[in-house]
Amino acid sequence: MSNIFIIGGSGFLGHYLIKKLKTNNNLYCHINQTAFKDASLRIIKLNLKNAIKLKKFIIKNKIDIIINLSSIANVDSCEKFKKKAHAVHVIIPQKLSKIAKTLDIKIVHISTDHLFNGKSTASYSETSVTSPLNYYAKTKKIGENEIAKNNKNLILRTNFIGKNKINKNSFSDRIILNLKKMKSIDLWSDVYFSPIHVKYLCIIINFLIKNNEQGIYNVSTTKISKFQLGVLIAKKMKLDFRKIIPTKFDPKKFIIRPKNMSLSNKRLLTKYPNLRKYFSLNYQMSLIKKDY
Repeated sequence: MSNIFIIGGSGFLGHYLIKKLKTNNNLYCHINQTAFKDASLRIIKLNLKNAIKLKKFIIKNKIDIIINLSSIANVDSCEKFKKKAHAVHVIIPQKLSKIAKTLDIKIVHISTDHLFNGKSTASYSETSVTSPLNYYAKTKKIGENEIAKNNKNLILRTNFIGKNKINKNSFSDRIILNLKKMKSIDLWSDVYFSPIHVKYLCIIINFLIKNNEQGIYNVSTTKISKFQLGVLIAKKMKLDFRKIIPTKFDPKKFIIRPKNMSLSNKRLLTKYPNLRKYFSLNYQMSLIKKDY
């Protein structure tokens, strides 16, 4: 049983990951603004930018692993509130990395699929050259670089879908809620990604921790456009997919972002080929079906 310090535990991914890890571990969960109701958890409110207090907390509670989920996922918000984005994506990973290296503690860091310019038609590997286009991606890359300074750390690049049980609608939530109300929804047909269901992502995180994996891994499925995925979700839920309108990304309306964010999972599945069947879009859609 490990003592795990989860940062960003009250968010979308955190909600599922805590449920997955709490049975066999002692969890300490840092929260910012969102309340988290779970009597079995040790809820922590701590200034993560205060390295002295952070280090004392980690030593006092004999933390074995730090999982950093903290992120401002809204690309447009990061462009507007740059100071906050820099604090979350750069300063916090920087503090954590230095302390963890001193104390010989492993960090599991959740990164992003926004790190590339999107000009390639192929899915990006862990060794592909990064070229972030917006402030969100640039700060996430700097934070990732800080975590990578310690070879024992684990960095996961990913993008996840599923039912958000906290306070915001996820990609699949928006599609299903609109279609159930017989409302149309616009989805980009020229923006590609390779999302994985949040529940299965948690299974993989736990699996990789148990196997003491290090370095960078893409946790991803198959390259698909946001429009195509929307149609798959609608069909799986037996909703009217004709109300999903294919549109083109308009840089005049949105902050620039890569049109291809898809990640290759070749490294992960080469090492663990028995996992392959679970990384199909069909399997991910079966998990979506169970969500709703």
